[in-house]
Amino acid sequence: MKATRTLNKVAPNLLQISSNVSKDLCIPTRTKATLPERVREKLANGPSFQDFLRSSEPSENNNVPEEWNSYDGKLKREKGENERLRLPPWLKTKIPTGSQFAKVKEQLRTLNLHTVCEEARCPNIGECWGGGEHGTSTATIMVS
Repeated sequence: MKATRTLNKVAPNLLQISSNVSKDLCIPTRTKATLPERVREKLANGPSFQDFLRSSEPSENNNVPEEWNSYDGKLKREKGENERLRLPPWLKTKIPTGSQFAKVKEQLRTLNLHTVCEEARCPNIGECWGGGEHGTSTATIMVS
């Protein structure tokens, strides 16, 4: 507090001066015209914005399961509607099962431990606890 009062006495206009200086500084920027020729060619031949957009034609969206395209459920509630909407298929996850998953869960309960995955209700908990293709289970234990 004392240092602030001293600063105000010594340099009362310091903030005003510093804000004016930052406005007066000129930072050079490059435009497309000032880029080297090889960089301009690379930009011209590179991907366009359209390359990153999803196609509206179903034949080009091959990695999407068919049930997702045929979903006729509602994604939004109508005005005044209070009924809970069901999740679309692309947001649904399988309930984790398996011997490795059950073993990890039992060990945690026996030791009275909880994991971050459980508390956050992570939809991928089965992948971590189940061990995946290598059989190595992972979990982050919460310590209080």
